[in-house]
Amino acid sequence: MTEVHLIRHARAQPRREGLPDGERALTAAGEVQAERLRAALERLEVRYALLWTSPLLRARQTADHLAPLAEVVAEEPALAGGWGQELLERLLVRGKTVAVVAHEPDLSRVAAELLAGDPERAAAFAFKKSGLLALRMRAGGAELRYLLTPGVLRRLL
Repeated sequence: MTEVHLIRHARAQPRREGLPDGERALTAAGEVQAERLRAALERLEVRYALLWTSPLLRARQTADHLAPLAEVVAEEPALAGGWGQELLERLLVRGKTVAVVAHEPDLSRVAAELLAGDPERAAAFAFKKSGLLALRMRAGGAELRYLLTPGVLRRLL
């Protein structure tokens, strides 16, 4: 069974002039969110063969919190923005669980394409910061395993 966890980075500094987007770091609340996600995944006994991350600082920092759950952590430049299902399929390790830490709106578009067959339905799959969507991959799409929102994570721990 091949499973993929699509994960949005945790809360980061707001956009502001003089701060390049790629250098926006997690806030203190974002650090707590990322740590809460890691703790919940540990409780669920999740382990990753590979954890892919966007090169943007906020995604890398989120991935750092999740790194103890992964055999390998790797940066994928394309995850910074504009990627789709084709890239995801290249990042999968058949028969293993893989995580992808990235950004909106790419995550919701990929989820909509895999689950509904239509990336234009992305609004129905919008990710909250530090949210996770677990999918079991199958021919021609995916099936939803579970969804972890920040609210669910708070209740799990």
